[in-house]
Amino acid sequence: MEMKKLADFIRAGNLDTLALELINNPSLAVQKTEQGISLLQLAVYCRSEKVIEYLRPFYTELNVFEAASLGELPTVELKIKKDSRLLNTFAPDGFTALGLACFFDQYEVADFLLREGADPNIASNNSFKVAPIHSSCAISSLALTGLLLRYGANVNARQTLEVSPLHEAAHLGKNDLTQLLINNGADVNARTEAGQTPLTMALEKNFVETANLLRRYGAI
Repeated sequence: MEMKKLADFIRAGNLDTLALELINNPSLAVQKTEQGISLLQLAVYCRSEKVIEYLRPFYTELNVFEAASLGELPTVELKIKKDSRLLNTFAPDGFTALGLACFFDQYEVADFLLREGADPNIASNNSFKVAPIHSSCAISSLALTGLLLRYGANVNARQTLEVSPLHEAAHLGKNDLTQLLINNGADVNARTEAGQTPLTMALEKNFVETANLLRRYGAI
């Protein structure tokens, strides 16, 4: 129950109450949540910089997933050099180190992992079924998406609900990202489970330029 309370404090960004709890019981800081991840990893998911800064000193050693999420490249390098199996291993909540690096915009970490042999097409083994390219497109990273494509990422990979990277780019109205994906063979008429195409997603958000770009490549 205490861990659930701490997790709720992190999700709410309630640093003062979190700190008070940990002052009284500092050993809780390195316990795991119900999902099997650390409070630090949860804070990273919540993108709560103040909480991350507060929690980081409690951790004398990060695992490869935490290090990849935080962009702590030397730690990632050390972990991978000691055990290369970590390149394509899943975290307790189902994500790979590469997927996490891409979701949290850690280009140098992603580049290292790919050079060492991380598979860019391994999707998370959880309900999201996201490949790293879905993560890079979710944060609209042209650089990371280009990097993944150079290492053979499937431009038409589907996550849960049959969403493709191009669906994400169109939904966000990111023209440069849309163009990059199309240049690399993205299916402009891919349909989600609900029947949506990239064009319908762009139009729903009133991204006229994105819609026109898609139409130039045969989107309907």
